[in-house]
Formats: sequence, C-alpha cells, structure tokens
Amino acid sequence: YTADLQCPILGLFGLEDRSPTAEQVDQHEEALKAAGKEYEFHRYDGAGHGFWYYHTDRYRPKQAMDSWEKVFDFFARHLGG
Repeated sequence: YTADLQCPILGLFGLEDRSPTAEQVDQHEEALKAAGKEYEFHRYDGAGHGFWYYHTDRYRPKQAMDSWEKVFDFFARHLGG
C-alpha cells in the first residue's frame, strides 16, 4: 500500500517491540523512502509494544511523554492547528 499513500505518516516505535520488529520498521522506512513518501519515524530505547499503556507494566513514562509531544507537533504541522 505504500505507493498509494496520500498523506504524511508518523511512526512511534519501541526498539524492544517484536511486532513490528526493528528490522520490520527499517524495511517499512526503506519502502517509504523509495516511494518518495513523507514520513516521520521515532524509535525509543527501553520501550516495547504498548509503551503508552499507562495502566500496565509496559508503560514507559519518559518515552510516552516524548512521543506525545511528537504527536501534537505532527498534528499541528499537518492538520493546521
């Protein structure tokens, strides 16, 4: 679906995640680059899948708060607000 992508994409990934793995994120990034798509990926050390899940042991406050800032910045730049 990468070739048909019509909007910028934001990716927030924990480097300890197994789905997608770091290698899969790299493959996705390469496909986006090859297709000339606008994207922004951020990878977080010490975080796995669900690092925003504040009600579980997966929660990583430092990574979650940093990534929320990136979400709001991304929205402001791409949604006009």
